[in-house]
Amino acid sequence: MTYNLRMIAPLISRRWILPILLFAFAKGAAPQTVNELMGQWVMKLGQRTFLVLTISPQKEGQPIARFIVRPRNFGTSDGHSFTQISKETIQELITRSEIRDGQLTIIVQNPKNPFDEDYYQPSLTDRTHLKLKMVGVPLDPLILTRTQEPSTPANDWELEKTYSDEDSFLSNPEMKRIYEGDQKVRLSGVKIDWSAVTKSDAERREVTQKLLSDGKLHTGEDFERAAFLFQHGSTPDDYLLAHTLAMIAIKKGRTSAVWIATATLDRYLQSIHQPQIYGTQYHTAPSQPTTQEPYDRTLISDAIRKKLGVPSQAAQDEQRKQYDAERKIEAKP
Repeated sequence: MTYNLRMIAPLISRRWILPILLFAFAKGAAPQTVNELMGQWVMKLGQRTFLVLTISPQKEGQPIARFIVRPRNFGTSDGHSFTQISKETIQELITRSEIRDGQLTIIVQNPKNPFDEDYYQPSLTDRTHLKLKMVGVPLDPLILTRTQEPSTPANDWELEKTYSDEDSFLSNPEMKRIYEGDQKVRLSGVKIDWSAVTKSDAERREVTQKLLSDGKLHTGEDFERAAFLFQHGSTPDDYLLAHTLAMIAIKKGRTSAVWIATATLDRYLQSIHQPQIYGTQYHTAPSQPTTQEPYDRTLISDAIRKKLGVPSQAAQDEQRKQYDAERKIEAKP
């Protein structure tokens, strides 16, 4: 589910799109914690500043100054990727904070309705990074970074574009090296020793799995490469994971991953003894014509295949004939 200004209202309050980061610190909060949280914190999506949180020292006779500047509207389904971001910004103030179950909790009040309140729990991950969790909303905490530079949210968002907190990450060079090794053994131009390739494939998948588990892959290119690695696996789980990785690559804007997304699903289906649906998988056996079976040729039309960059069934028929000609296998009448 994507949370936005309209959809999130029944869950928490009329105003919030996602964990909107506004907080104040009451006298009940630990002074050391308050001191550590003083300053300016920003959240960026790529090179663009998404929101700015400012916490300043208390002035005599006044509460601690605190506010956040953010886009007026936006939506998210996970707290990491955002869409429908408006160019217009607003500044929100915090009303109070308290300690609940040993956790600093900050309260934000709807200025038009004093009975409408939202609750947030901030925590430092280190001296320069802060996590903020919105109480009662199933989203990951947002990550803010301390900055000394004057900051304001960007105002050049494209309304229909999706932005991510990983947009500024570079592709992982180790994933590139692993992928190139996977391709090299298949494009060497010499007879392939498949027993050796199977062993090296398993080793590459093991290293790739660790990169995934450690959160070291970030870009669409990373996930597309990882999808190819697991497409060359040996189990249904390998192919299903490959399909998932391809979907992530597409979500991150890697449109070239559409083909591997179709191929991984076809391979998964056949691995569980179900017919493929796109026709990306070809199988050969000694002295036997190339086959795509099992293959459900009725579910997906050629018009849909074209949208996905998959050859039409007629083109697939020609591909099978070409494979057989290369293998000097005569097609059965």
